[in-house]
Amino acid sequence: MFVLSERCKALRDDAVNKKTFASKICAQHAFWSKWGKVNLDPSLYSNITLSAAATASVMRYAAPVIAEGELIVGYNFGDGEHSGLTGDKDRDTEIFRRNGFSDEQINWYFDPENQVKGYTWLAPAESLTEKERRLMAEMTAINSAGSSSITANHSVIGYEKVLKTGFSGILDEVNRYAELNGDGSYYKALRMICEAGCVFGENYAAEARRIGRDDIAEVCMRVPAYGARSFREAVQSIWFAHIVNTWEDHINANSVGRLDKILYPYYRRDIDSGVLTKEQAFELLCCLWIKLYRDYDVQQSCVGGRAPDGSSDVNELSYLMLDVTEALDFVRCLSVRFDASTDRAFLRRALEVVGRVGKGIPFFFNDDVMIPALVSAGISYEDACDYTQIGCVETVIPGKSNPHAVNSRSNLLKAVEYALADGYSMFDPNLRPGAETGDPLTFENFDMLMDAVKAQIKHIIRATANIAVNYMPNSEVNDPKPVKSLLTEGCTERGVDFNARGALYDYYQVMLMGIPNLADSMAAIKTMVYDRKYCAMEELLYQLKNNWPDEGMRLEFLNRAPKFGNDSDFVDGIAAALTEYACDCLREESERTGYSFHAQPFTFFWMIDHGRLTAATPDGRRCGEIIAYSASPMQGRDKEGLTALMKSLSKLPTKKTPGTTSAIVEADPKLFKDDTLDRIVGLMLGAAELGVSNVQFNIVSADTLRDAQKHPENYPNLAVRVSGFSQKFNFLHRELQDHIIARTKHAE
Repeated sequence: MFVLSERCKALRDDAVNKKTFASKICAQHAFWSKWGKVNLDPSLYSNITLSAAATASVMRYAAPVIAEGELIVGYNFGDGEHSGLTGDKDRDTEIFRRNGFSDEQINWYFDPENQVKGYTWLAPAESLTEKERRLMAEMTAINSAGSSSITANHSVIGYEKVLKTGFSGILDEVNRYAELNGDGSYYKALRMICEAGCVFGENYAAEARRIGRDDIAEVCMRVPAYGARSFREAVQSIWFAHIVNTWEDHINANSVGRLDKILYPYYRRDIDSGVLTKEQAFELLCCLWIKLYRDYDVQQSCVGGRAPDGSSDVNELSYLMLDVTEALDFVRCLSVRFDASTDRAFLRRALEVVGRVGKGIPFFFNDDVMIPALVSAGISYEDACDYTQIGCVETVIPGKSNPHAVNSRSNLLKAVEYALADGYSMFDPNLRPGAETGDPLTFENFDMLMDAVKAQIKHIIRATANIAVNYMPNSEVNDPKPVKSLLTEGCTERGVDFNARGALYDYYQVMLMGIPNLADSMAAIKTMVYDRKYCAMEELLYQLKNNWPDEGMRLEFLNRAPKFGNDSDFVDGIAAALTEYACDCLREESERTGYSFHAQPFTFFWMIDHGRLTAATPDGRRCGEIIAYSASPMQGRDKEGLTALMKSLSKLPTKKTPGTTSAIVEADPKLFKDDTLDRIVGLMLGAAELGVSNVQFNIVSADTLRDAQKHPENYPNLAVRVSGFSQKFNFLHRELQDHIIARTKHAE
């Protein structure tokens, strides 16, 4: 195990305490992006050239900043900042002055004559009335599905392309395709980015020479203009390419992908030739991790995985990146790909980091499930084997896909609500957003209810698909992405923008929510109404419409019926059947619309918002209460242990959910001690074989979390897995804190 160098300790502390120059690039970005657009030749006006002009201008003119001791240079935005400006002219003037802008430049920026011209704007495909908006929110809780605000800043671009040829080589490719396809505004936009990329590093090289850092100057004179020749050049080139990508549409979930695989050839060559030691490689990776650090970090990187020939992609860098993650001991978004054949030593090392860092990092994706799921969705086997993650758990084929991540959200729990009200909402009884499925009092048996629920699921899925399709043309016109186009296969070759379906794989991830509650609700109705005759359907409907006025009856439905997460074939089978049906409906919508929809049982933290829009449900949940996180059991209901939970998760149709089936598992910290860790290794390998898709661990005890609520000053660095991302516990609002505390903490 390597230890942090003094250099990295200092850089880490500066990053965590925000003693960096990130705010400087925010002001630089605001000024130079406007400069590029305002000064664009009017003959070149188009949305994509204006976008390219903005990013290229920042690349060319933003002042390079090199901090003391840095090995990897260049700054991104600060946390929560895009422009860095406040909207108050006096305050923004001071921000510009602090960041080196002259009064002449500042006056230019605020001069009303200097306005951006040339943009065109496409309004939404359908103009919704207030009632229609309420219907849309009630039915699917989608806000602006498919719009640029949803689909933006979720990518893994083709970093290997930059490493191989640099922007100069990419420029040659652009020119070749422009000659073949016609040199219109699209290729002019790509050319702007490439030409700026060729001088980007030179600016840093000049600054490095000025301050006596010839080592940095030598690297930056090479990359990103040309291909990387060494491990250090490769790491620097990736960082330059990453910040350029995020300057296009901000940081958020723009991610870096399978760095152990991408960087390994450079590492191996330098190690074998003796120009690099493992300690030096460790330090360079630490510097990259520190550059990526943010309070809220969903810039995913990934290690491990299986190659197309069935061999393991695990290498020395896979281990080294785990070492770096442990040594830095802060939230750095890292996933691990594994399968039933993964070497136990590697899986054990990854789980050690989970236990020692204690921040829900890394988290795990099962190749035995994910690769077949992606192939079933039309992705080639070789490309599926290269999948990685963006953001929380979203799946992407690096450098080849536009995943339109978290594109749409469908609360499937509403299906039982609508089925029990003939399509009306119990949450807002004046609305009928569901399908007409008949009076539930006429349902003579459970099968009739199940048919009604399926009809409502089909109705919800179709509405979701329609909304996404109606909004997609907006992002195609309003939000072109020249940087992503340049570094995503299919776009340059076809002459089609990344957001205009130019990528080799263009698909739309639809989040399926409320599945555990839906299964619990259906199981409760069958058990308590149809089988045990505890109460009549009429009485249940009264309780639900009036938010369980009889607390005793609510507790009976909550406690006397089986619940998902306990290895009950009955309730787990309901969850599996309804999830599979939703996946099949999405496949039908793909065929009907021509858009490829990928099922993704995942909630992010929208399980709170969706709960607020959902009436009381037969599983004992009250109106407005939170619903389950993703595919995880409703908090507190998985009482039969960790193995039972894994078995329940494995019964879901995970090979039909290429967006991944997300689950957070709460475990007692003692399970991750050295003397018990092998049991967790075995559990994970068994879960992989059974078909569990994704596992994220929280290993903080409920007592610790409760104490952190009462005494936050004593836990400044306590971080937990929230909902596909890790975050400091003290940064979460009380409702999320309570939700995490209520999750079952498995001790065996």
